[in-house]
Amino acid sequence: MPSNRPSSQPTRRSVRYDRVLALIVILVLLIVLLVRCCSSCSSDKSSGDTTATTTTTETQPATESAESMYEGIVYLSPSNQSDNTFATGDTDEATVCRAIAEKTAAVLEQAGVSVLVADESDSIQQKTAMGDYALGAYVAIHTNQGTGYGTSCYYNSSSAQSQSLAQAVYDPVALLTERDDNGLIDGSQSGSDAYQYEIASNNSPCCLIEVEYHDTTTVAQWLIDNEDEIASAIAGGICSYLGVTSSGTSSSASDSTAATDLSDSNAIAIEDQLSE
Repeated sequence: MPSNRPSSQPTRRSVRYDRVLALIVILVLLIVLLVRCCSSCSSDKSSGDTTATTTTTETQPATESAESMYEGIVYLSPSNQSDNTFATGDTDEATVCRAIAEKTAAVLEQAGVSVLVADESDSIQQKTAMGDYALGAYVAIHTNQGTGYGTSCYYNSSSAQSQSLAQAVYDPVALLTERDDNGLIDGSQSGSDAYQYEIASNNSPCCLIEVEYHDTTTVAQWLIDNEDEIASAIAGGICSYLGVTSSGTSSSASDSTAATDLSDSNAIAIEDQLSE
């Protein structure tokens, strides 16, 4: 008779697909996180490399280029005081001084000197900052106003080069006038009536020449009529300071070049104007 006992067969375990699926999901998440971490590390390293490259290959050479570009040149800073009107001629200090500066630059360039004239829109701070580039000379060109008379030249007393430049520029300009002049004035002392920002805050050999007073009719007209002579005098002084020959004249004699170039008739006319 057939046995009523169940036959003996191996037991099969059922597969838990939910657990397998969970394991797969966890593995996928781990892979995604690993990929993101690697990407982030690579990005940070790349960013750091870019910063270093910019500093060493772009920023630094740009600074060195600016210094080499301006080193040794003469920088002329004409007054931008257009509100200081002349007593005659329907003009002003800024206009006349810019004309003198442009003519000074032309004389210097003929002598082989590299020159840069400040732009009309440059502020006094922008101009003075040029002194940080080791200029050969920084010369500010102005005319004066008020109750005084004569020519003055401001210098920085902390710099022997500044004083030498001021003396070299002042001497030939003072020779052009018959009125008493005021010599060199220290413009570097803060709080002083003589304080000049362009001089006190300048790191290159510098001076500021005040060519006579423009608020009397005769002197204002003289300034207008003698822009060429004033420019030649200033250029001659700068060349003397630099040791450069100007217009075929030796540097030792350039201080008097502008004055001797005037014709006798011009000299008499100037004397008549200034004596009125």
